[in-house]
Parts: sequence; C-alpha cells; structure tokens
Amino acid sequence: MTMSPPWEDYGLTIADVQSIMSTELHSTILQAFCHGIHTSIFSVALYYIIESMQSIRKRTTLAGIITFLWFANTVILGVQWKYVDLYFIAHGTSLETEFNFDLTGDIPMTIALDIFRALSVFVADLILVWRCWVLYGGNLKVMAIPALCVITETISACMAIVTYVENINFGSASRTNWSLVYYSMTMATNSLCTILILFRIVRVSGVGASLKTYRGIIEILVESAAMYAIIYIALLIAYAYQFYGTVDPVMTAYSYPEVISFSITGIAPTLIIARVMAGQSRPNDSWSRPSLPHMRSDVLSSTESLQFASGPNHSTQTTSASTGHATADIDLEVQAQEIVEVPREQDGDEGRAEAGALASGHKLSPGNV
Repeated sequence: MTMSPPWEDYGLTIADVQSIMSTELHSTILQAFCHGIHTSIFSVALYYIIESMQSIRKRTTLAGIITFLWFANTVILGVQWKYVDLYFIAHGTSLETEFNFDLTGDIPMTIALDIFRALSVFVADLILVWRCWVLYGGNLKVMAIPALCVITETISACMAIVTYVENINFGSASRTNWSLVYYSMTMATNSLCTILILFRIVRVSGVGASLKTYRGIIEILVESAAMYAIIYIALLIAYAYQFYGTVDPVMTAYSYPEVISFSITGIAPTLIIARVMAGQSRPNDSWSRPSLPHMRSDVLSSTESLQFASGPNHSTQTTSASTGHATADIDLEVQAQEIVEVPREQDGDEGRAEAGALASGHKLSPGNV
C-alpha cells in the first residue's frame, strides 16, 4: 500500500508545493537585492555623519542607530539564506523532505529572525516618533498616540514570539493571532507618523511650495517615510489574505512584501538621518514658524532650488549646518528685498509710479517682476 504525499493532508497539489518552493527562492534573491540598496544608503549616511559639524556624542549616537539597523537587516538576510540552504540542499533529496522541512522549519533560526526584526522595527518607529517630536516642537498631545502604538506593537511582538515557542514545544495554539496584531500596530504607528509629518510639511511650506520643486517632493517622501508606511500596508493586506482568505489556499505573494519590509525598515530612518546630517533638512526652529504669506511661491521655489543645488562640501552649506541654518531666513529676506527694489532700478516715470504703488500697498504683477 503506497502512502499518500504529505501535502495532500493539507489539501495541496504538487503545483502548490512547487509554487511555495519557487517563492522561497525568489523572495530570498529579492531580499539580497534590497539589502544591497540598504548597504549603499547606509554607507552614504555614515559618510555624512562623519563629515558633519555636530558634536561627537550626537554623531556617535546616530551612527550607532543606523549601524544597528543595517546589522539587523544583515542578520535577517543571513538567517534567511541559511534557511534556503537547508531547504534546497540539506533536505533537498526529495519533494517530500523539502515539504516536511518547510512545515517544521528551524526553530532557533526562526526565533532569531523574529527577534532581530522586532528590534529593528522598534528602533525605526522610535526614529519616526522622534522626528514627529521635532517637527511639532515637543507637543506631548501629538506624540501620545504614536508612542502608545509603539508600546502596543512591542508587546504584541513579544507575545507573538512566546506563542510560537509554546506552539512548537507544547502544541498549544493561541486563539489570538499575535502576528496579525503586531503587523496591524506597526502599520498604525508608521502610517500615523507619516500623516503627521506630511501635515506639518504642508502646513509650514504650503502645498504649492512643497510640490513645485524636486526638493519639496523629496522632503515629503523622505521626511514622512512614506515608503515605510506603504510597504507595511501591503504586508498587512497580504498576510491577512493568506491566512484568512478563502479564494486560494496558497497565497505566496505574502513573502515578497515581507522581505522588502526587512530592508525598508532600515532604509527609511537611515534616509531621514542622512538628510538631516547632510544639511538638506529644515532647521528645527523653522518648523514652529508659519510660511511667509507675502512671499510669492516662485521666490520660495527658486531659493529652495538654489539651496538644494549646493553640494555637501560647499562652504556656505557647511556654515549653515554648523550654525543651525541661520542663513536660510536671510536668503529669503534678501530675495524679498530684491523684488521690492526692482522698480527703483528703472528709469523714468514708470519706475517712480511702480515704487509709489508699492509704497501704497499695491502688489506688482508677475510680468513686472
């Protein structure tokens, strides 16, 4: 009497098993590619931290944070690579042995992966909350909900690891899917922080100034960590569909947003720190000031473009970084004075008429400027 294949007990076919194996391999290759991007961004951020004019204590702290995020991502990739090696090499004698290994897995490796992932997400979310703290001037009312979400996601991550160990050792399955709770709270944390940062950027800069220049678009994408929130929204949807969907018993697409999230968790806060240390971020005190209503949006855009074009070694930008970007407001005032003084440079009655119009409170038309 021949025994039935083990996957038939789970209602799977050979095609389903092969799809699972293919996804395991391809997702690991994608994870290695994303880790390479993270390594490049980490190297550039570390260079800006070393070359910055900040205190040694601050540089050491920020360098330690981005190094830990990169190290955690490297450990996760190493664990996943070893898992694939065991999957296809050590247990690759037959399709049955590969499937049985995929069911049980390697317990220490799985626990190590979950721990490093939870730690990296915790550090990344703390950086987002810190950025919101800076942008809102230390407003405790605004920070209360994001901080509560970080605490809840940390507790749910610990419960997910404990539940996994209990299920393996004692066979007691929890009624609560703590992994789903963890993903939900992580998505809630970074989505809320992203919305708060976006609102603050638009409130200070204005919608026109934020979207008309490359600098404004980059500020929105990087400062808000939008890709961090987007990938966890996709991960939560794919995870919920895989374990609670009724259309397809094998939903392997969950693996792809999962491996991308490993690198995005480190990339998003590293980009924020790199932008701050490179002198491309706004001064901390500028977030508490509203946008200038009497300044035209094209003047603001041209000023931002000029500042963005300056290289990291430019002497003016270095001086601005060391003095808290105190010259940013001076540049805006000089630009405004140039607009006001345009009619004075003109000859004849027309220039005097326009100067009188300015003195009486009338605005120049865009064509005259």
